[in-house]
Parts: sequence; C-alpha cells; structure tokens
Amino acid sequence: MYDARGSSSSGAGNLVFGGVTLVVVGLAFLLAWFGGDLFSGKSGDGLSSRAALPTDSALSEMMRSPEEKRFLTALNRLDASAYSRLEAEYTSAGNREDQLKTVGEAAGWVIMNNAEHLAHVSANDLNEMLDTALAEVGAARRANHALCKGSSYVGVENMSQPEMERWLARHGLSLETAYMSSVGWQADILEMIERAKRSPQRHGKINRQDEQAFQGLMMSMMSDPAIMQLAMTNGKDTAALRNVDVCAVGESLLREVRELPDGTKARAWATMFDMPEFRQGLSQVRNMGF
Repeated sequence: MYDARGSSSSGAGNLVFGGVTLVVVGLAFLLAWFGGDLFSGKSGDGLSSRAALPTDSALSEMMRSPEEKRFLTALNRLDASAYSRLEAEYTSAGNREDQLKTVGEAAGWVIMNNAEHLAHVSANDLNEMLDTALAEVGAARRANHALCKGSSYVGVENMSQPEMERWLARHGLSLETAYMSSVGWQADILEMIERAKRSPQRHGKINRQDEQAFQGLMMSMMSDPAIMQLAMTNGKDTAALRNVDVCAVGESLLREVRELPDGTKARAWATMFDMPEFRQGLSQVRNMGF
C-alpha cells in the first residue's frame, strides 16, 4: 500500500498533510464552540444505557442532567480511578467555578491518556461528527451569532485567562453555559474512544487516490471566497479579519471534507496520529499534567 510519507513527490505529500492539519484544526475549533449537541446523545450501540454508575456515588446525585449522566457513565467505564478522583474533587470544591473546572480536567485527563485510540474510530463516527457540526455551524451562521463574526476574534490570542473568561461571557458563553455545552461533546468523545477500544478500525496509510482527493480538496478550498478571505488575513491582518464570516468558513471546510470518500477521511484522520508534530504536541500536553 502506498505511503505518502515515503513518496518522492514531497510537495504532494506536504499538501496532503497540510490538508489533514487544516481539517483537524478546523474541526477542533468547531467542536469547541459549536459542539454542545454533537450526536444528540445518540450512540449507535446503546453504550450509555449498558453500564450503571456506582450506586453509592454522591457525584451522580449532584450531576443529574442527561448529558452529565452520559458523561459520568462513559468516564467510569473508561477509567474508574478518574471517576473516583472527580468525585472527591467535585464534592469538595469550594464553589461552582471550581466544580466545573474539575469536570473539564477529568475529561482532559482521560481523553489524553486514550488519545491514540481515537486513531481507530469508525468512518461512521467521523461522518456523524461532521454532519452534526455542519448543522450546528449552519444554524449559527443563519442566526448571525456573534462568534461567526471575525471581528469578535481580534486580540483573542493575547488574552489572559481572566480576559478570555470575560470574552466568553460577552459572547454568551459564561462558564456555566460553556460547561453545559461542552459536557455533551466530552461524553461523545469518551464514547468514541470506548467504541474504538472495543472494536478498533485499522484504516491503513494514505494512498495515491487519497492524495489526489486531497489535492482536489485544496484546489476547491482555494476557490472558496470565504476560506481565501480568512487565509489572506494570515492571522495578523485585523482589518481583514473583521470582515470574515467565521461560520461560513467553517461550513465550507466541513462540507468539502464531508464529501471526501469515507476511506480517504478515515485514513487521513488516522494518519494525523502518526505525524511527528501531533505526537510532539500530545507529549507536550501530557507533560503539562495530563
């Protein structure tokens, strides 16, 4: 089977990996801001209903919404010790803000410690993720949400943590609302990991047909006015960034990726986990405490 990393056509190989990186970064951005309802709690094999939470758990009495229950169930199945730590930290937290932070930390810990399994998720998982993200980003664009406006992001990269929290609050994402949105997609990711651990999909390496598909994707993206407008800002041209419709860019990107063959998407996704840049980034995150 053809391996793009060994190709003598290094330019095409770089193009493929550039495309993979763009897809992943774009998808991560969309998941972070618009992924509150990903999968709408619909797991194809009934994972959430199959395992009960510990009967004596004070945590399950305090986190009672359906999405929280789904999150706790997935967390407990993947890492019972992480569940126990979360219970101790959540129940002893001094205030609501500290409680919510413990949930994010627990999710981050388990996801980072199982990140390699995400390379083996099914093409169906990837498609459902893309389909739902497309629907949500499209809804945000039609509603002219503040987070769709490029002007909202001017100066974000230099914000401190308190400034970022105030920025989120100004855009309708207080810590509480961000939590209620994120706990659902955190459960989705944990359930994807469990499915991949139980039935790993071995997608193989990128081949010549995949490389050609990504070349077509990149050419199509270069002809998309919304994507090119963002690319021309180079992340620094604040005047140009103000006029970018971020949701239109996200929608275009997601649509282009969704139309790729399932095998191409799956192999590109899996290939990302073998990239030195990804492994280095994952190692750095783990060294920070995850």
